[in-house]
Amino acid sequence: MNHRKMLYGYRYQMGELTIHEREAVTVRQIVAVYLDGLSYQKIAETLNENQIPFSDENTFWNKHKIKRLLENPRYAGEDGYPPIINHEQFRAVQEKIQGKSGNRNKISSRPVLRLRPFLTCAECGKIMFMDAVGADSDYIRLKCKTCGVRLDLPDTELIRSIISQIAEKRNHSRENIYEPSKEVIRLTNAVNRALEHPDDPDQIVSLILRGVSARYDRCPNPDRESSNIRLDEQELRQEISHIAISRNSEIAVYFQSP
Repeated sequence: MNHRKMLYGYRYQMGELTIHEREAVTVRQIVAVYLDGLSYQKIAETLNENQIPFSDENTFWNKHKIKRLLENPRYAGEDGYPPIINHEQFRAVQEKIQGKSGNRNKISSRPVLRLRPFLTCAECGKIMFMDAVGADSDYIRLKCKTCGVRLDLPDTELIRSIISQIAEKRNHSRENIYEPSKEVIRLTNAVNRALEHPDDPDQIVSLILRGVSARYDRCPNPDRESSNIRLDEQELRQEISHIAISRNSEIAVYFQSP
């Protein structure tokens, strides 16, 4: 048993939930050394050796307490708790925890996993956790620890929907002013000259069709735009705020403010 009335790192002060600064330092240290590669057991042993108590009633740390602390989203500000660590640190910890199972190298190469930092639950707005399931799998398992939403989605379905919404946003964001290319201007002039002396109708038709094709190439094309989108996390961070997924598998991409 934990034998703590209050979550480690917090306390009530004047009836208000606040951060316990001394314990918060320990929480941040636990997160840092875990991300640096220290195991649950080694972290617990280090805290015990340095006589850092878990609580007044039970001073002893063990690997299970460390694991529960690292998995608790309240430390990142969930459920009304003031944050001790930020969301990026919390996500990094969860990715490291989840990456321990299965063939890590194969799993981490799946493009869909680059979307992890952006996923939220559409029902409650909290973090949506992603489990890669396995190296040879073609779907991911999503779970919201706050409201309990759970669902499975094929990799392709999630990626296709997100890329489609990004492409649509980019097309809408472009200026609607048409700017003809040099080739379009050249063909337009050629058509006008040919119409002044319409001796060769076939040539005129050929020039007109080439002009239409050149104009078409200047128009935004969602399919072409989609094929150029890559799931690069750094690029996505500049464009995407978050991706909300509902219990009905509806996917909505929210973009950064212009």
